[in-house]
Amino acid sequence: MEQKKNELIAQSNALTSSRYDFSPTEKRVLYHIIAKVRHDYVEGTMQRDLWNNMYVYINSSDLSAIADADHTERARQALRDLRHKDVEIKDDEGNWLNVGFINYAKYRAKTKQYEVEVSKEIMPHLVELARNFTEYSLTVAISLKSKYSQRFYEWAHQYLGRNTKTFFLDFNDLKTMMKLGDGYNLKSNIQNKVIDVALNELKTAYDGNQCDLWLESYDEGRGKSTRWYFKIHTKDAEAMQQKEAIADLKKMALYIFQANNRIIRKDPKFRERIMKALDFDPSKIRPVFDKLTKLEKDTKVADLPALWRYILKEDFDIK
Repeated sequence: MEQKKNELIAQSNALTSSRYDFSPTEKRVLYHIIAKVRHDYVEGTMQRDLWNNMYVYINSSDLSAIADADHTERARQALRDLRHKDVEIKDDEGNWLNVGFINYAKYRAKTKQYEVEVSKEIMPHLVELARNFTEYSLTVAISLKSKYSQRFYEWAHQYLGRNTKTFFLDFNDLKTMMKLGDGYNLKSNIQNKVIDVALNELKTAYDGNQCDLWLESYDEGRGKSTRWYFKIHTKDAEAMQQKEAIADLKKMALYIFQANNRIIRKDPKFRERIMKALDFDPSKIRPVFDKLTKLEKDTKVADLPALWRYILKEDFDIK
C-alpha cells in the first residue's frame, strides 16, 4: 500500500527522550522504518506479536530516496551503522533498556527489497504501546539536514502532544540526551553549534512552508548551570492568534464608531471620514481606541468633542 506524502509517524516519548547520537542519514532511515512499522503494524492489517522480533521490508527505491538517488551506498552504510549503534531508554519507574535499533539488514535482489529486523525490545515504543507518544511529519523529519534540527523537532512534537507549548532543557540533560562530547563543555559551544543551528533551520523551513513549527528560545544561568527555555510556534496557533487579533480590532472599531456617534453627534460627515481612515489603515485602530478610552476617562463630557477632534487631527491626521 502506498504511503501518503505527509503521513504521520509516531514513536513513544521514552524513545524521543532517550540517549542516542545518529547521523542525519541514519535518522532518516530510522524515520522510514518507524513509518513502515506504523503503516504495516499499526494502521494496516499485519499481525503484531509482542514476543517476536519484527520484520520491515523497504523497497530499494525508497531507501535510495532517503539519501537521494545517487547515494544508495550512503543509505546502506547507514543501515550498517545502525546495527552497531544502541539506544538507551530509562523510564520514571527506574527501568533501563540498552538495545540496538535494528538486528540486521539485508538486500533481496529478486524483490529489490531490504529486509530489516527490529528487536522486540524496542517494538513497543515503535508501535505506540506506550500511552504517551510523539507524532511528527515524516516529510518534514526526512527533509531536515541537521541531526540537531531533527531532535528538536521531535521534542517539540512530544510536548505538543501533551498540549504544552513550552519546555526547557538543562545543560547536562541536553548534553546527555544528544551524547555531546568534550567539545561541548562550554555553554557557547552548545548555543552556537547545536541550538542555533537547529532553531535556524527549523525557522527557515517554517518560513518556506516546509515545516509546521519553529522554536523561540532564551536561557538563564551561567556555564553548566544554564537552562534553556523553548516556546513552540505552530501555523495553527499563529492563524488562531491572527484570527483573535482581527476580532479584537473589529470590537475596537465598533466601539470607536459608537463613541463617535455620542461625541460628534452633529457632524456625520466627519464621523464617516474617521471610519474610512481606519478602514484604509487598520494599524491606526488600536492607538485611536487607546487614545479615545483614556480621553473618555480623564475628560469632562462637555470638553470631549473639541478635544477629540484635536487629537484625531494632530495625532492621526484625520480632519
